[in-house]
Parts: sequence; structure tokens; C-alpha cells
Amino acid sequence: MLMEIKARHFTLKDDQRETVEAAIGKLEKFIPRPVQSFKINIDHDAGQFVADSVLHLKNHEFRATGEGQEPEYAVDEMVESLKKQLTKFKDRMTDRHKGEDGGLGRALLDGDLGAISIDEAEGLVLPDLDIDEAKARFAGGSVPFLVFRNSANSRLGVIYRRADGALGHMEPTQD
Repeated sequence: MLMEIKARHFTLKDDQRETVEAAIGKLEKFIPRPVQSFKINIDHDAGQFVADSVLHLKNHEFRATGEGQEPEYAVDEMVESLKKQLTKFKDRMTDRHKGEDGGLGRALLDGDLGAISIDEAEGLVLPDLDIDEAKARFAGGSVPFLVFRNSANSRLGVIYRRADGALGHMEPTQD
């Protein structure tokens, strides 16, 4: 982890720096992606320490602040704030991968596939397959899912692998 610790208006002692680095090291299990940079500024003003941090991940930035009577206390408060942000971010990423936020499955169930029709999408060609053909094509490939037009009813269909390893099939329902 590329880490930069700056102390302003005071000198950060070696034992304090080790304590700060240990507290920051505990964040690694909460970080879902490689860290591009991590900057920490610890200021001393009027007997109060303020720790500000900026954590850069690919396409994401997290900021946190902590205050305390000692630099270690300010850093601990800052680390707790970063833990909360990173945990929330990691949960969102996990939910997105599980499809709990909706995605294509939710769009199929809701019947909301956007403002343009599939036929109008530039460069998109859906194969006309029956369900058995689609499952065979999906099983022979390495894609995470297969979108096709069901030749039996002309509706959009998706073949995917369920958590138990079996193949799943989704189509919008007619209400």
C-alpha cells in the first residue's frame, strides 16, 4: 500500500508512527481493490489533533477525518470512519455481483428494458433460439450469461448459471 503520512505543527515520534501504521494496516481487510494511494495529514492546533485522509482506489475516493487529544486517537477515529465507508462500498459491490440490486433480471421481471428497443440497439444481434438450444450454446461457452430471443414466443430470454451450478432461465412474464 502506497501510504504517505504528514505531520503538521508537531513531530510524529517513531512509536506514534508505528501505532498509526498498525491502525491503518487493519483497514486492508476492508479494502476490496488495490490501493492506488493513501494520504494522511495529522495537524496539531490548540491542543487538538486532527487526522484527515484520502484513500484512492481505482475509480473511487474515500475521505475521512478524526479528532482527538493525541494523534493516535485522531487516527483511530479516522480509521473507524474509513471502515464504515469501505464496508458499505464492499457490500454494494458484493450485492451488485449477486444481482440483488436488480440488473437485467429485475428489468426482465419489471418489463423495463430502457427507452430503446433491443432491435434499435446498434450492433446488437440477438440469436433466435429455443430454450434447449440456448442452454446448449451457453454450456459450451465461457460467458456469465446468454441473452437470446426465444423462437417459441419471440420474447427476450436469459440463460445463466445459478448458485447451485444448474442452468437457470429467465423471461418476462405476461400480466
